[in-house]
Amino acid sequence: MIWAWIAGAVAVLIFAVAQSKIKICLSFVHMEQNDEIRIDVRSLFGLIRFRYIVPLLRFRGWLEGLELKSEKTNPNKANIQGEPRRKIDFDKIKKAIDDLRILLHNCFKFNQWFRRLLSRFHCTELNWKTSAGIGDAAETGVVVGTLWGLKTSLLGYIFRTVRLETKPELQVMPIFNQNVFITEGIIRLHIRLWHLVAAALQLLLRILKVKGGLRAWKKVLLRT
Repeated sequence: MIWAWIAGAVAVLIFAVAQSKIKICLSFVHMEQNDEIRIDVRSLFGLIRFRYIVPLLRFRGWLEGLELKSEKTNPNKANIQGEPRRKIDFDKIKKAIDDLRILLHNCFKFNQWFRRLLSRFHCTELNWKTSAGIGDAAETGVVVGTLWGLKTSLLGYIFRTVRLETKPELQVMPIFNQNVFITEGIIRLHIRLWHLVAAALQLLLRILKVKGGLRAWKKVLLRT
């Protein structure tokens, strides 16, 4: 009898873990010389927490590329793992594109798998504010209209698959007689753990369907 109770408790625990949500909070801000991107991840009812911060993001020109500094933190242990500053130049971008092509080529219908995975995500908060001005009032109006169009097009494309469970709060405000660009936002998403595990297994099966697919993925990921 006691074994039946133990088995029942284990089954309930496995079901609860599988149904638990992985919560993701992405926030970003660009304000003059202040830039920050922060990603917070929580899982297993808050027992597992992870934070990734990019406190420095600078565009150094087309030749030098993008300079960034990142930090990984574990809120449970209150420790910070700083990483050295890195530069993302044209060569690194080209290499990343080439690696991506290899991965896509060695996976059976990757786009189909990716769209299905995105459909499992739920968005519970979306707030994106932007202020812009380039001095001239008429030109500022054109810039503001263009930003509205870019925002609505981008989010419209994303939310064809991701489930939106809240009303987005979008703002694009003109600032006249100034040359300024400020943007900040926050996005909250969640996905069930069992959906993520199932997606990982499905991805592995799709890779195995392609001859040499697993070898190609290992080569690219280990090199990265």
